[in-house]
Amino acid sequence: MKGGPIPAFSIFSAVSEILVTAGVLFIMRRNWTRRTFSLAAFLAVALFEACVNVLYMASRAAEAAGGAHPIAGGMRLFFALHGLLSLLAYLAFVILGVFAYQDQRAGRFFFRDRPALTASFLVVWLVSVTSGEVLFALRYLI
Repeated sequence: MKGGPIPAFSIFSAVSEILVTAGVLFIMRRNWTRRTFSLAAFLAVALFEACVNVLYMASRAAEAAGGAHPIAGGMRLFFALHGLLSLLAYLAFVILGVFAYQDQRAGRFFFRDRPALTASFLVVWLVSVTSGEVLFALRYLI
């Protein structure tokens, strides 16, 4: 490994982010195909993402800011941009999920009725996840 053993929390976060993305896609696809909005799945994904991955990003940001692990300036900028994009993507997911749940209760399908917004959100989400996986690889594998 590049700089020694990979921290277990980093591995867990990298793998869980892929599983969270599967959950996001599941929730959106159900709504897109006019199936019942899964509030339980939405809450599970949103709470897990907040408790695990947002916490992970905050702890990594604190380490980087405190100089615990030296990071090159360009990488530090990449980490900061990824963190900001990930936080915005998460907040958008929560807001859009709440809207989708409310629309479902009124017999409407939020994501299906807003294809441009849905596609834009998915692009932002996937760029966020991909950049996180790239950062993981650059930091620990390459």
